[in-house]
Amino acid sequence: MRFITLIPVALIVTVPALAQDWQTVTVIEDGFRSNYPGDPTVESISYETEFRLSLPGRVYRAADALGRYSTTVVDYRDAQRLHDERSANCLKANGANQQDGDTCQNDFVMEVAGAMDHAVAEFLERDGVRITQYGTYFLDMVSGRLLQLTNSDRSRTYVAVHQHAGRLYIQEATVPADMPEPILFLQSLAWVNDQGQAIRYRTLYTEGYADWKFPQPAAPPHSLRDLDVSREQPPRPPRPQ
Repeated sequence: MRFITLIPVALIVTVPALAQDWQTVTVIEDGFRSNYPGDPTVESISYETEFRLSLPGRVYRAADALGRYSTTVVDYRDAQRLHDERSANCLKANGANQQDGDTCQNDFVMEVAGAMDHAVAEFLERDGVRITQYGTYFLDMVSGRLLQLTNSDRSRTYVAVHQHAGRLYIQEATVPADMPEPILFLQSLAWVNDQGQAIRYRTLYTEGYADWKFPQPAAPPHSLRDLDVSREQPPRPPRPQ
């Protein structure tokens, strides 16, 4: 096993993979491992979320004669603080008029819940592509989305999107027409702890929901209201007779 450092903040460990010139790269700082044809290059990016946050991320890229491969990792762990600050600043500036209840709405929960679908949407909006598969997916019991596209030049793009431990992962490979699926890359993605050990869950892992059950044995804490009486205000007490 040999150690290389591609970026100062990430410990990356590489070991030979079965295919010639391919190797397994473990990035402890970003919590994953994957196979690449050679050492991937690393680019720091700013990722725009569905609710217009700018979050830090990194893209790991590699290529060979048969295709292009990348793993994008976006750090969502600061999203709640950013949404809390945005909502508080809106309220402080009198952004809510008490009649338009979502003016200063805190969208943190929806930001996290929709992060994978937001990532998939960017692929669906590409010009000249035909979607040949789109559905739910899981890897080591971490839930995700699986997407396959045929591009205008008949090349094929394969995408797996996951969320794990506060990060968004986009595993993407594009290969020429009539080439087989890049299984060595796509199925090599795995989650690692801070010692580089691979993580596999026993039950389905969904970001933000631990040990969830379906259907829920009891309703979560909630309130009730009559929408025919009021949409925004609590029911008024009865008028004195």
